[in-house]
Amino acid sequence: MSKKIIRIVFFIILNFQLSILNSHAEVWKDGEFLLWNYGKKTFSTTDFCFALRYENERIGTPNCYEAGDLERDSVVSLYAKWLNANLDSRLKVEDLRPRNPHVLEKMRSLKDKNLLFSTVKGDKVWFLLFDETAAPKEITFFSVNLDSSQIARKIASSWFGSTPQTRLSDSERAAKQKEPDKYYAEQPMHDFWFGTGAGRTKKTFNSKKFNSKIKNYRDVKDSTSAWNFITDSSPFFNVYIGGSMYDFIGFELEFRKSNHRAKIDESDTIYRELDHWKFNRYEFLLSLIFMTAYIPHPQIELKPHVSVSIVHSFFTENIALKDGILEGSESYRERFDFESYYRGIALTLGLRTAFFKNYAIDLRTGFANRGTSMINQERIGRSTSDIFIAAGLEYHIRWK
Repeated sequence: MSKKIIRIVFFIILNFQLSILNSHAEVWKDGEFLLWNYGKKTFSTTDFCFALRYENERIGTPNCYEAGDLERDSVVSLYAKWLNANLDSRLKVEDLRPRNPHVLEKMRSLKDKNLLFSTVKGDKVWFLLFDETAAPKEITFFSVNLDSSQIARKIASSWFGSTPQTRLSDSERAAKQKEPDKYYAEQPMHDFWFGTGAGRTKKTFNSKKFNSKIKNYRDVKDSTSAWNFITDSSPFFNVYIGGSMYDFIGFELEFRKSNHRAKIDESDTIYRELDHWKFNRYEFLLSLIFMTAYIPHPQIELKPHVSVSIVHSFFTENIALKDGILEGSESYRERFDFESYYRGIALTLGLRTAFFKNYAIDLRTGFANRGTSMINQERIGRSTSDIFIAAGLEYHIRWK
């Protein structure tokens, strides 16, 4: 195989790799395109406009012109000469941005026009795409053996094949420049919020724990876990306040309340004296939160977050005898007591969806474990482990 054929195959492979990248160019309906062949002319306006209409039937009627004004500008021509001397496949488009104020001004005056710059260097023909942002948007190269129509179709399909946008008036363009750009989510913001919500907690599965019921007010098969004395699942209600810095790290203080029935053995006749027996659980969580922000729409913000919490909780009893029973049995008077308080940790994953910056819906789920030191041998209700899900409505105050 000759060296010439090997070189052609090499160029085709490299060009394919560059061409399959997603385009960052704006495609305007009935747009205007300026073509600048620096040095040897390898590309025609007629071929390019035909290729645009052929490859994208939604593009309307594009207009293609020679960039004569730029070619005649001596300062811009110096930039073109610099490009020709420095083009290399190892460079990125941002490495080739213009720095001269006059050239920057010329490029920004393009508004919604596209400038396609081409130049021959060695046995390659290079193409760069510019718009009003001044820096090159795209870069690629082809073998000089390809003709103008072949190159035009490749560029039209890879850079201008997306859905065209309606060209903006001057007033519309000015308004658009005030909108958040696609990197808006990266701009650091501070945040303060308060919210209220509801959720459900359920004990974690553990085959070593018995499905216990309380007999004679204090006896169960396994007294280590508080879940053996109270119902395994319960709704809870919560309120919380929090704050974050730079949409990255924050703290939150949360209060939860849940209500649990005692798991009594109904076959035990001693409980005939009872009207009800419940326990309220109160919990305080201090959380360290890590988050990140995404803005898929100017008025919608998504914030996935993860948190580690210190949990402090305690139970209060709600018990009563039936009407007419003035004094309970001895077992009633000597029933079990939970520990004074429990401490532990919780791990939480969540997703906050904020609307119009100030209002948000937060969904979260996680795992919590609480315990207390062993005070006596009975170890009644010494620990709890559970999973939870919750949803909350929030109001946010945001600032930079």
